[in-house]
Parts: sequence; structure tokens; C-alpha cells
Amino acid sequence: MEGFQQLTDSHRSRDCRRLCGRICVRCLDRMDRGLRALLGLYRESDEALAPGAPVLRERVSGSRATVGIVLDERALALRTRTAEVMALWARLVVDERTGDRPAGRGMGALVRFLRQQLHWLAGHQAGPDFDEELAELLGDLRGLLGMGPVSRFELGPCTRPECAGTLYGVLPADGGGGVPTHVTCDDGHALPPRQWLLVADRMREAA
Repeated sequence: MEGFQQLTDSHRSRDCRRLCGRICVRCLDRMDRGLRALLGLYRESDEALAPGAPVLRERVSGSRATVGIVLDERALALRTRTAEVMALWARLVVDERTGDRPAGRGMGALVRFLRQQLHWLAGHQAGPDFDEELAELLGDLRGLLGMGPVSRFELGPCTRPECAGTLYGVLPADGGGGVPTHVTCDDGHALPPRQWLLVADRMREAA
């Protein structure tokens, strides 16, 4: 406990692991949010790659606005790396814990599995490495999709019938003219732009 009190609010998991012997609850909560965000960004990048449905992003800088289409080989390479990294960490858990396996091979199943294993990873010597690789993937995906500093606003329940998550719109920190860059729920479901009319009234109220 004394070691934990020496840590700043912005500390990373390697700091608390070194001082306290395991990753702290605050870092685990951040990692859990990071995994949910990773799944949302991964699914959004899939929408960007869908034939005939490129994601258009409006970037506001001063008085000029530009629209870019995110659709290139970088997205394919990054999606592959993201899936491989998550699969390797799931494999580590499976190899070292008996009876625990992901429900499938897709990204959603891998992320859900790793979220369930965070408390185990908190005491594992490789836990800080997982945290750092997760942060790197998040940064790369956000960079690929043109996301700088952002703010979120709540839009109510997720539109998927089977999901109990909360839907959020994401705006650039400067407001971006009130137009969200993407809409996703805290369980990782991304709502593609062509479906934003489903929550248009909620977005107007939030704005």
C-alpha cells in the first residue's frame, strides 16, 4: 500500500507491478477500457475496408475542412497484427491456465476472453508487456483512422438487441462541427455511418 501511494495518477502498470508486485485495480480498469476500445476500432476498420462502403472522415483545422477515405494496405496490415497479438496473449493464458479458452477465434471472442483474464494477468510477470502492446495497438489504430484527442457523449442503449452495452458518439476534442467521427458501444460494437440515422435524434439531443 505504501508503494501504491508513491504512484501518480498517470502511472503505468509497469510502475505498480514493480512497487506492489502486481498490476493495480486502476490500471486494470484502464486496460479493460482499452480492450473495449480496441474491439470498437478494429470493427470500424472493417467497415472502412468493406467494398462500396468506405468510411469518410471530416477533419476540421482552422477554417479548412478536408474529407479523407481510410482504405489502404496499412489497414490490412494493422488489422492482421492486432489479431495476431491478441491471439498470442490468449494462447499464453490457455497454455498456463487449464480449462480457460476463448469461445471462438474472432476478435470479439479474443477480446472478451482477455477481459475475463485481466485479474490473472495482473499477477503475471508479462502483464505490463500486455498493457504496453495494447496501448501501442490502440495508438496505431487511432492514427490510422485519423483520430486525435477525442471526447465522448452517451447515446443510450446499444442498437443490437442482444447487447446490454451503452452507445457513445466520439467527437474530436475541438468539437469537429458537432459531427461524430464514430459511434460505438462500450462492449465494442461499432455503428457504421449508414446506420447513424437510427440514433440521429439522440445525437442531436447530445449536441
